[in-house]
Amino acid sequence: MIPLRDQEYIRERFARELEGRVKIDYFTQRASALFVPGREECAACDDTRKLLEEVAALSEKVTLIEHEFSEAREEAAKYHVDRVPGIVVRGPANRPLRFFGIPAGNEFPNFIETIIAASHQQVAVAPEAAKALKKLKDNVSVTVYVTPTCPHCPGVVRAAYRLALASAHVEAAAVEISEFPALGQQLGIRAVPFTIIANKTAIAGAMDEQALAEHVLKAATGEAIGAAAQAGATTSAEPPAQGGPPTGGTATGSGLIIPR
Repeated sequence: MIPLRDQEYIRERFARELEGRVKIDYFTQRASALFVPGREECAACDDTRKLLEEVAALSEKVTLIEHEFSEAREEAAKYHVDRVPGIVVRGPANRPLRFFGIPAGNEFPNFIETIIAASHQQVAVAPEAAKALKKLKDNVSVTVYVTPTCPHCPGVVRAAYRLALASAHVEAAAVEISEFPALGQQLGIRAVPFTIIANKTAIAGAMDEQALAEHVLKAATGEAIGAAAQAGATTSAEPPAQGGPPTGGTATGSGLIIPR
């Protein structure tokens, strides 16, 4: 799925920048020849597996572990995986970063950056964000809903993951919402990025690391949000026409966007 030229680029980046070992737990669902009431077939599971296998093959430090969702309930509960395809990235700090769906389009370069960031024992965030994180006493969940063509989504996902790597009190996940339309309707998502914090605070729009940290603190403690914590641009959650790659990325024939 990843063009050979881009595989070589990622392989070189992994060789230079991966510090510790990274595990990717992939929760999938095998196709069934039998009709099972209430079960929905996973249209993206096979492509997601192929993509992850290609990524894992690019470095000895990346290990892919595949789980059949129906047979791995304990592991799924441990990592808060409740749908497929579900991806959990863990590095030396053992702070799980979750992604639901296939990390393609604008989210593919983010996925590569996530693996690199997770390989580090420590991740430094902006000073004001670090101050906010130090005030957290309880765990706070951050879920960012995205689409592959949204240019504003990768920045919010990256911010959420960095906060989770910097603080054991932040649990971060991203959901490719076009793969889960029923969930999108249930949550009333009309534009992305759409972020839900602690299952009670919903924010539509782009925001940086500091703004997200302030929203996390607000949701956890009720403290006032500073002027920096303002949501920005959004993209319609309906899949728009394919545009060009985001700044710093190169589109490939497969539809993936490789970071440069």
